[in-house]
Amino acid sequence: IAAGEKFTVYILLPMWPEGVAGSKQVQDILYWQRSTIESMFKKIHAALVHRMQQCNGESIEVSDYLNFYSLGTREAPSTSIRLGIPSSKDERILAITRRHPVYVHSKMMIVDDEVACIGSANINQRSLDGCRDSEIMTTYWHEDYLATDESIPHHDIHGYRLHIWASLAGFMDNSFRKPNDRECVKLMNSIAQRNWEIY
Repeated sequence: IAAGEKFTVYILLPMWPEGVAGSKQVQDILYWQRSTIESMFKKIHAALVHRMQQCNGESIEVSDYLNFYSLGTREAPSTSIRLGIPSSKDERILAITRRHPVYVHSKMMIVDDEVACIGSANINQRSLDGCRDSEIMTTYWHEDYLATDESIPHHDIHGYRLHIWASLAGFMDNSFRKPNDRECVKLMNSIAQRNWEIY
């Protein structure tokens, strides 16, 4: 940011970790997750304040650089697979709202449409101990298609990201091709805001 280099980070997280949302275990995880997110926002905000003092009148927002999203779905009444009469408070709420978070369990990172890392490890003792859960990760890159100062690569990883984004957005937009551009950031955030209001 201080060097004026443009980057944008899009992070997709579950609304809450696996388990009962109100349980102490889940609330502890959410606390540390929120603390981490706040720390990231504060660091970027501080860098932006410094940058805006150097650049007269330039309007920059944290969301031009860092964005967090969650997935949710809303069941149409005609496609409901609910059986019987709801027996608990949670089941009654779900029967009325028909909305559910989509639990994101995959671990994937795509950097500059140049490198894709896809794996199964969680950031916890079970996954990182080396003696408990079996985990796997694969990294994909193609040395003939690397990012430059002028452009991002347009090869398999680029196509893979575009496919994912089009699937999540429900359509393909040309701005998805340049994820660092403000136009793309604003479109993704407007889609997220519209979907949140529907949810």
